[in-house]
Amino acid sequence: MSSPWLSKAWKQLSHQLSEDSFPQSLLLRGEKGLGKLQLAKFVAKTILCSEQKHQACNQCHSCQLVDSGANGSLFLLEQEKPKVDDIRALSLWANQTSSFGSSKVAIISDIGALNTASNNALLKTLEEPVADTHFILVNHLPFKAMPTIMSRCQVLNIATPEQSWVKQWLVKQKLRVDENFALIYRFCNGSPLQIKEFYREQQFTQLEQFIHQYQLMVQAKTNKLADLVHKQPLYLQWLGHCLTLSFSLAKGLANRDDFPQFAVVSTKDKTIELAYQDWLDLLKQIEEYPGLNVGQQLYPLFTRFKD
Repeated sequence: MSSPWLSKAWKQLSHQLSEDSFPQSLLLRGEKGLGKLQLAKFVAKTILCSEQKHQACNQCHSCQLVDSGANGSLFLLEQEKPKVDDIRALSLWANQTSSFGSSKVAIISDIGALNTASNNALLKTLEEPVADTHFILVNHLPFKAMPTIMSRCQVLNIATPEQSWVKQWLVKQKLRVDENFALIYRFCNGSPLQIKEFYREQQFTQLEQFIHQYQLMVQAKTNKLADLVHKQPLYLQWLGHCLTLSFSLAKGLANRDDFPQFAVVSTKDKTIELAYQDWLDLLKQIEEYPGLNVGQQLYPLFTRFKD
């Protein structure tokens, strides 16, 4: 694996493959940017490989077809918002004979993007397994797969590497890690690939501007947070980090020198705690109703700082 933090997960899956104990349905869970889809694709390639049992050889005809995207035994669903028809197409494919070899593998790149109808269609497919057909589902935190889906899968949690380890890895990638690393690590959920992209795209100015709008909100001043979150879903996660850091500083659980931007003076600790609960409730609503206008749903949270 090209991502060393995935080695523990790959070791477990490789062992199951070699022992013929690999599950029919596997759910990979973890923060976005850990390479879960990369791992899913490599596992699928290994299952379909005609030469190896525990790791893809990258040389056989099957591996070459996977690399070119032409292996009919691999179904890859990567749409941003899969529809129920996409799941039905997957189900139809699952019931067909493999075009190459005896096994087939289906990958869904983001199980959290499925709506209720799509989830129900997928559940029906998982409940009626087809011999030699495997399903690998990817689940990005904090959003969770439906409990009924998870109950049909072996769940493998991909751990986030520690801050010091990520810092060393980035240096090996020839990236200059600056004094803002602790903050960037937090806002990228500790995911090495997200942090690498953050540095390469020079997103720190963008983060600083967002934090400034958060400070205005806490001070009950006019701000643009609702518009920002509505236009960029990533900002909803950033808002959660801001609230968490403010609460942690208020309770003495974080070092004020590390995160001075989030020290709240005039706001009660209880207000921050309630606002954070509002944020958690909003995440649950989004899971249930993906089409919500998130910007509008934030106003109850904002009003807590105006009382």
